[in-house]
Amino acid sequence: MTAKDKKSKSFMKSFLKTIITVVAVLLVIMIVLQCVGFGALFGLYEPKRTGKYADELESYGVFDNTYDEALPQTVIYKIIMDHFNAPLAEGKTVKKAIFLGFDGFRADGIKNIKDDPESAIMYVKSLGGLYHTFAGGIKGEREQHTSTAPGWCSMLTGGWAEYHGISNNGMSKNDKETCLTALAKQGHASSFTVSWREHTSVSYKPDIQLAIKNGLPVEYNHEIDDMATYYQVLKYVSKPADARKTAAEDPDMIFFTFEFTDHAGHFFGFGNNKNYYNATLDANKYGYDIIKTIESRSTYAQEDWLIVISTDHGGTGHNHGGQSIMERSTWLAINKKLDITPDLLTFENK
Repeated sequence: MTAKDKKSKSFMKSFLKTIITVVAVLLVIMIVLQCVGFGALFGLYEPKRTGKYADELESYGVFDNTYDEALPQTVIYKIIMDHFNAPLAEGKTVKKAIFLGFDGFRADGIKNIKDDPESAIMYVKSLGGLYHTFAGGIKGEREQHTSTAPGWCSMLTGGWAEYHGISNNGMSKNDKETCLTALAKQGHASSFTVSWREHTSVSYKPDIQLAIKNGLPVEYNHEIDDMATYYQVLKYVSKPADARKTAAEDPDMIFFTFEFTDHAGHFFGFGNNKNYYNATLDANKYGYDIIKTIESRSTYAQEDWLIVISTDHGGTGHNHGGQSIMERSTWLAINKKLDITPDLLTFENK
Protein backbone atom coordinates (compact mmCIF):
# COMPACT_ATOMS: atom_id res chain seq x y z
CA MET A 1 0.00 0.00 0.00
CA THR A 2 1.43 3.37 -1.02
CA ALA A 3 1.80 6.31 1.34
CA LYS A 4 -1.00 8.06 -0.55
CA ASP A 5 -3.34 5.08 -0.06
CA LYS A 6 -2.51 4.90 3.65
CA LYS A 7 -3.21 8.62 4.03
CA SER A 8 -6.54 8.27 2.20
CA LYS A 9 -7.56 5.31 4.35
CA SER A 10 -6.63 7.16 7.53
CA PHE A 11 -8.66 10.18 6.43
CA MET A 12 -11.76 8.05 5.78
CA LYS A 13 -11.51 6.40 9.19
CA SER A 14 -11.17 9.76 10.85
CA PHE A 15 -14.10 11.17 8.85
CA LEU A 16 -16.41 8.26 9.68
CA LYS A 17 -15.46 8.44 13.35
CA THR A 18 -16.31 12.15 13.39
CA ILE A 19 -19.69 11.55 11.73
CA ILE A 20 -20.56 8.79 14.20
CA THR A 21 -19.55 10.98 17.14
CA VAL A 22 -21.63 13.93 15.91
CA VAL A 23 -24.71 11.73 15.35
CA ALA A 24 -24.32 10.15 18.78
CA VAL A 25 -24.01 13.55 20.45
CA LEU A 26 -27.11 14.85 18.65
CA LEU A 27 -29.10 11.80 19.71
CA VAL A 28 -28.04 12.22 23.32
CA ILE A 29 -28.97 15.92 23.25
CA MET A 30 -32.42 15.13 21.82
CA ILE A 31 -33.05 12.44 24.43
CA VAL A 32 -31.96 14.70 27.29
CA LEU A 33 -34.08 17.60 26.05
CA GLN A 34 -37.07 15.33 25.71
CA CYS A 35 -36.63 13.87 29.20
CA VAL A 36 -36.42 17.29 30.84
CA GLY A 37 -39.49 18.54 29.07
CA PHE A 38 -38.23 20.34 25.96
CA GLY A 39 -39.85 17.90 23.56
CA ALA A 40 -41.86 20.76 22.05
CA LEU A 41 -38.68 21.89 20.29
CA PHE A 42 -39.01 18.79 18.13
CA GLY A 43 -42.81 18.81 17.87
CA LEU A 44 -43.07 16.00 20.40
CA TYR A 45 -45.82 17.54 22.48
CA GLU A 46 -48.27 20.37 22.39
CA PRO A 47 -47.86 22.84 25.30
CA LYS A 48 -50.98 24.45 26.73
CA ARG A 49 -51.57 27.87 28.22
CA THR A 50 -53.07 27.29 31.65
CA GLY A 51 -55.50 30.19 31.48
CA LYS A 52 -57.14 28.88 28.32
CA TYR A 53 -57.34 25.20 29.22
CA ALA A 54 -60.73 25.19 30.97
CA ASP A 55 -62.27 27.27 28.17
CA GLU A 56 -60.93 24.81 25.62
CA LEU A 57 -62.49 21.85 27.44
CA GLU A 58 -65.84 23.63 27.59
CA SER A 59 -65.65 24.45 23.88
CA TYR A 60 -65.91 20.75 22.99
CA GLY A 61 -69.58 20.82 24.00
CA VAL A 62 -69.57 17.24 25.29
CA PHE A 63 -69.54 17.54 29.08
CA ASP A 64 -72.77 17.25 31.06
CA ASN A 65 -71.59 19.55 33.84
CA THR A 66 -69.57 22.75 33.78
CA TYR A 67 -65.89 22.91 34.65
CA ASP A 68 -66.82 24.82 37.82
CA GLU A 69 -69.04 21.87 38.81
CA ALA A 70 -66.25 19.32 38.52
CA LEU A 71 -66.81 16.31 40.77
CA PRO A 72 -64.05 14.92 43.00
CA GLN A 73 -62.69 11.69 41.53
CA THR A 74 -63.51 10.08 44.92
CA VAL A 75 -67.18 10.03 43.88
CA ILE A 76 -66.58 6.94 41.74
CA TYR A 77 -66.44 4.77 44.86
CA LYS A 78 -69.85 6.06 45.91
CA ILE A 79 -71.32 5.51 42.44
CA ILE A 80 -70.14 1.90 42.38
CA MET A 81 -71.27 1.07 45.91
CA ASP A 82 -74.65 2.78 45.41
CA HIS A 83 -75.17 0.70 42.27
CA PHE A 84 -74.67 -2.59 44.10
CA ASN A 85 -76.67 -1.52 47.16
CA ALA A 86 -79.70 -0.34 45.14
CA PRO A 87 -82.61 -2.74 44.57
CA LEU A 88 -82.64 -4.72 41.35
CA ALA A 89 -84.85 -3.35 38.62
CA GLU A 90 -87.74 -5.48 37.37
CA GLY A 91 -86.49 -8.29 35.15
CA LYS A 92 -82.92 -8.04 36.42
CA THR A 93 -81.38 -10.83 38.50
CA VAL A 94 -77.83 -9.69 39.19
CA LYS A 95 -75.76 -6.53 39.59
CA LYS A 96 -72.61 -6.15 37.47
CA ALA A 97 -70.08 -3.34 37.10
CA ILE A 98 -66.92 -2.61 35.15
CA PHE A 99 -64.52 0.27 35.75
CA LEU A 100 -62.30 0.98 32.73
CA GLY A 101 -59.26 2.98 33.82
CA PHE A 102 -57.47 4.96 31.10
CA ASP A 103 -54.22 5.95 32.84
CA GLY A 104 -52.95 9.46 32.11
CA PHE A 105 -55.71 10.33 29.63
CA ARG A 106 -55.56 14.12 29.71
CA ALA A 107 -58.92 15.90 29.56
CA ASP A 108 -58.21 17.59 26.23
CA GLY A 109 -57.68 14.13 24.72
CA ILE A 110 -61.48 13.99 24.63
CA LYS A 111 -61.44 16.13 21.48
CA ASN A 112 -59.66 13.31 19.64
CA ILE A 113 -62.54 10.91 20.09
CA LYS A 114 -65.60 13.12 20.61
CA ASP A 115 -66.93 12.56 17.07
CA ASP A 116 -66.12 8.85 16.90
CA PRO A 117 -69.28 6.71 17.29
CA GLU A 118 -67.10 3.74 18.22
CA SER A 119 -65.27 5.54 21.02
CA ALA A 120 -65.69 3.84 24.40
CA ILE A 121 -65.97 7.20 26.16
CA MET A 122 -68.50 8.74 23.78
CA TYR A 123 -70.57 5.57 23.55
CA VAL A 124 -70.86 5.36 27.33
CA LYS A 125 -71.68 9.08 27.42
CA SER A 126 -74.55 8.44 25.00
CA LEU A 127 -76.02 6.00 27.52
CA GLY A 128 -75.56 8.25 30.54
CA GLY A 129 -73.16 11.17 30.64
CA LEU A 130 -69.64 12.60 30.56
CA TYR A 131 -68.60 14.73 33.52
CA HIS A 132 -65.72 16.95 34.57
CA THR A 133 -63.88 15.55 37.61
CA PHE A 134 -60.68 16.52 39.38
CA ALA A 135 -57.65 14.78 40.85
CA GLY A 136 -55.03 15.98 43.30
CA GLY A 137 -57.07 16.41 46.48
CA ILE A 138 -58.60 19.63 47.79
CA LYS A 139 -56.55 22.41 46.23
CA GLY A 140 -54.77 24.64 48.72
CA GLU A 141 -55.94 22.57 51.67
CA ARG A 142 -55.35 18.82 51.42
CA GLU A 143 -53.48 18.26 48.21
CA GLN A 144 -51.97 15.01 46.97
CA HIS A 145 -49.80 14.23 43.97
CA THR A 146 -51.63 13.95 40.66
CA SER A 147 -50.00 10.57 40.17
CA THR A 148 -51.11 7.04 39.44
CA ALA A 149 -51.16 5.44 42.88
CA PRO A 150 -53.03 8.20 44.76
CA GLY A 151 -55.40 8.78 41.84
CA TRP A 152 -56.70 5.24 41.45
CA CYS A 153 -56.73 4.67 45.20
CA SER A 154 -58.87 7.78 45.72
CA MET A 155 -61.38 6.47 43.18
CA LEU A 156 -61.40 2.93 44.58
CA THR A 157 -61.65 3.92 48.28
CA GLY A 158 -63.67 7.13 47.99
CA GLY A 159 -61.26 9.22 50.04
CA TRP A 160 -58.19 11.39 49.56
CA ALA A 161 -54.67 10.57 50.70
CA GLU A 162 -55.20 11.16 54.43
CA TYR A 163 -57.96 8.53 54.23
CA HIS A 164 -56.26 5.74 52.26
CA GLY A 165 -52.61 6.51 53.04
CA ILE A 166 -51.21 7.04 49.53
CA SER A 167 -50.20 10.62 48.71
CA ASN A 168 -47.67 9.72 45.98
CA ASN A 169 -46.34 6.78 44.00
CA GLY A 170 -44.18 4.28 45.87
CA MET A 171 -46.50 4.12 48.89
CA SER A 172 -48.64 1.29 50.23
CA LYS A 173 -52.26 1.88 51.21
CA ASN A 174 -53.59 1.42 54.72
CA ASP A 175 -56.49 -0.79 55.81
CA LYS A 176 -59.28 1.35 54.33
CA GLU A 177 -61.34 -0.82 52.01
CA THR A 178 -61.54 -0.43 48.28
CA CYS A 179 -64.90 -1.03 46.63
CA LEU A 180 -63.44 -4.34 45.43
CA THR A 181 -62.78 -5.54 48.98
CA ALA A 182 -66.11 -4.20 50.26
CA LEU A 183 -68.02 -5.97 47.50
CA ALA A 184 -66.03 -9.18 47.95
CA LYS A 185 -67.07 -9.17 51.61
CA GLN A 186 -70.68 -8.96 50.41
CA GLY A 187 -70.09 -12.04 48.27
CA HIS A 188 -69.55 -10.33 44.92
CA ALA A 189 -66.62 -11.85 43.00
CA SER A 190 -64.28 -9.03 41.92
CA SER A 191 -61.17 -8.63 39.79
CA PHE A 192 -58.29 -6.16 39.57
CA THR A 193 -56.16 -6.32 36.40
CA VAL A 194 -53.17 -4.02 35.74
CA SER A 195 -49.82 -4.02 33.97
CA TRP A 196 -48.00 -1.44 36.13
CA ARG A 197 -46.07 -3.57 38.62
CA GLU A 198 -46.24 -1.08 41.51
CA HIS A 199 -49.98 -1.63 41.88
CA THR A 200 -49.54 -5.23 42.95
CA SER A 201 -46.04 -5.09 44.46
CA VAL A 202 -46.55 -1.96 46.59
CA SER A 203 -49.84 -0.03 46.54
CA TYR A 204 -52.34 -2.87 46.95
CA LYS A 205 -50.08 -5.45 48.56
CA PRO A 206 -52.02 -5.25 51.86
CA ASP A 207 -55.29 -5.88 50.01
CA ILE A 208 -53.86 -8.86 48.16
CA GLN A 209 -52.58 -10.37 51.40
CA LEU A 210 -55.95 -9.75 53.09
CA ALA A 211 -57.84 -11.40 50.23
CA ILE A 212 -55.60 -14.47 50.33
CA LYS A 213 -55.66 -14.77 54.12
CA ASN A 214 -59.44 -14.39 54.40
CA GLY A 215 -60.38 -16.21 51.21
CA LEU A 216 -62.15 -13.21 49.71
CA PRO A 217 -63.44 -13.67 46.14
CA VAL A 218 -61.27 -10.99 44.55
CA GLU A 219 -58.47 -11.71 42.07
CA TYR A 220 -55.43 -9.48 41.51
CA ASN A 221 -53.78 -9.94 38.11
CA HIS A 222 -50.50 -8.45 36.93
CA GLU A 223 -50.27 -8.55 33.12
CA ILE A 224 -47.23 -7.79 30.97
CA ASP A 225 -48.82 -5.02 28.88
CA ASP A 226 -52.07 -3.46 27.71
CA MET A 227 -52.83 -6.17 25.18
CA ALA A 228 -52.50 -8.86 27.83
CA THR A 229 -54.83 -6.80 30.05
CA TYR A 230 -57.30 -6.50 27.17
CA TYR A 231 -57.41 -10.26 26.60
CA GLN A 232 -57.78 -11.01 30.32
CA VAL A 233 -60.72 -8.62 30.62
CA LEU A 234 -62.29 -10.08 27.46
CA LYS A 235 -62.16 -13.49 29.16
CA TYR A 236 -64.02 -12.04 32.12
CA VAL A 237 -66.79 -10.32 30.17
CA SER A 238 -67.36 -12.83 27.36
CA LYS A 239 -70.30 -15.16 27.89
CA PRO A 240 -71.55 -17.05 24.85
CA ALA A 241 -74.72 -19.10 24.98
CA ASP A 242 -74.52 -22.17 27.25
CA ALA A 243 -71.18 -20.98 28.68
CA ARG A 244 -70.39 -22.39 32.11
CA LYS A 245 -68.30 -19.97 34.14
CA THR A 246 -67.40 -19.88 37.79
CA ALA A 247 -67.87 -16.70 39.82
CA ALA A 248 -64.13 -16.02 39.55
CA GLU A 249 -64.31 -16.39 35.76
CA ASP A 250 -67.36 -14.13 35.56
CA PRO A 251 -66.84 -11.52 38.31
CA ASP A 252 -69.55 -9.07 39.32
CA MET A 253 -67.08 -6.18 39.70
CA ILE A 254 -64.20 -5.66 37.23
CA PHE A 255 -61.50 -3.00 37.48
CA PHE A 256 -58.60 -2.66 35.05
CA THR A 257 -56.25 -0.04 33.62
CA PHE A 258 -54.86 0.64 30.17
CA GLU A 259 -51.49 2.43 30.09
CA PHE A 260 -51.60 3.56 26.45
CA THR A 261 -51.90 7.29 27.14
CA ASP A 262 -49.67 7.43 30.22
CA HIS A 263 -46.82 5.72 28.38
CA ALA A 264 -47.20 8.03 25.38
CA GLY A 265 -47.34 11.07 27.65
CA HIS A 266 -44.14 10.24 29.51
CA PHE A 267 -42.20 9.50 26.33
CA PHE A 268 -43.63 11.95 23.79
CA GLY A 269 -45.37 14.49 26.00
CA PHE A 270 -48.88 14.90 27.40
CA GLY A 271 -50.92 16.68 24.74
CA ASN A 272 -52.14 16.01 21.27
CA ASN A 273 -48.94 15.17 19.47
CA LYS A 274 -49.20 12.31 16.99
CA ASN A 275 -48.18 9.56 19.42
CA TYR A 276 -50.38 10.75 22.28
CA TYR A 277 -53.27 11.19 19.86
CA ASN A 278 -52.88 7.59 18.68
CA ALA A 279 -52.75 6.40 22.28
CA THR A 280 -56.13 8.02 23.01
CA LEU A 281 -57.57 6.21 19.99
CA ASP A 282 -56.12 2.87 21.12
CA ALA A 283 -57.56 3.14 24.63
CA ASN A 284 -60.99 3.94 23.21
CA LYS A 285 -60.88 1.27 20.53
CA TYR A 286 -60.08 -1.58 22.91
CA GLY A 287 -62.41 -0.18 25.55
CA TYR A 288 -65.27 -0.03 23.05
CA ASP A 289 -64.65 -3.65 22.07
CA ILE A 290 -64.87 -4.71 25.72
CA ILE A 291 -68.15 -2.83 26.20
CA LYS A 292 -69.72 -4.32 23.07
CA THR A 293 -68.60 -7.76 24.24
CA ILE A 294 -70.50 -7.14 27.48
CA GLU A 295 -73.61 -6.25 25.48
CA SER A 296 -73.32 -9.49 23.52
CA ARG A 297 -73.35 -11.66 26.66
CA SER A 298 -76.00 -14.37 26.54
CA THR A 299 -77.21 -13.26 30.00
CA TYR A 300 -77.01 -9.49 29.36
CA ALA A 301 -80.79 -8.91 29.37
CA GLN A 302 -81.03 -10.18 32.96
CA GLU A 303 -78.01 -8.18 34.20
CA ASP A 304 -77.93 -4.63 35.56
CA TRP A 305 -74.56 -3.27 34.35
CA LEU A 306 -72.81 -0.14 35.58
CA ILE A 307 -70.09 0.99 33.16
CA VAL A 308 -67.59 3.59 34.36
CA ILE A 309 -64.59 5.00 32.47
CA SER A 310 -62.21 7.51 34.01
CA THR A 311 -58.57 8.55 34.35
CA ASP A 312 -56.28 9.02 37.32
CA HIS A 313 -54.58 12.27 36.28
CA GLY A 314 -53.63 14.52 33.39
CA GLY A 315 -50.13 15.76 32.64
CA THR A 316 -47.96 18.59 31.45
CA GLY A 317 -44.77 18.28 29.42
CA HIS A 318 -43.58 14.73 30.00
CA ASN A 319 -44.70 14.43 33.59
CA HIS A 320 -47.48 14.79 36.14
CA GLY A 321 -47.80 15.02 39.90
CA GLY A 322 -48.26 18.76 40.34
CA GLN A 323 -51.32 20.94 40.81
CA SER A 324 -51.59 22.58 37.38
CA ILE A 325 -54.97 22.58 35.67
CA MET A 326 -53.63 20.18 33.01
CA GLU A 327 -52.70 17.67 35.72
CA ARG A 328 -55.77 18.08 37.96
CA SER A 329 -58.43 18.04 35.23
CA THR A 330 -59.93 14.55 34.80
CA TRP A 331 -63.27 13.19 33.56
CA LEU A 332 -65.85 10.49 34.14
CA ALA A 333 -67.97 8.68 31.55
CA ILE A 334 -70.83 6.60 32.95
CA ASN A 335 -73.76 4.73 31.41
CA LYS A 336 -76.23 6.10 33.97
CA LYS A 337 -77.03 9.81 34.11
CA LEU A 338 -75.92 11.52 37.32
CA ASP A 339 -77.97 13.92 39.38
CA ILE A 340 -75.37 16.53 40.40
CA THR A 341 -76.31 17.11 44.03
CA PRO A 342 -74.30 19.00 46.67
CA ASP A 343 -73.21 15.73 48.28
CA LEU A 344 -71.71 14.54 44.98
CA LEU A 345 -69.78 17.79 44.56
CA THR A 346 -68.11 17.35 47.95
CA PHE A 347 -68.13 13.59 48.43
CA GLU A 348 -65.25 11.87 50.21
CA ASN A 349 -64.88 9.13 52.76
CA LYS A 350 -63.20 10.36 55.93
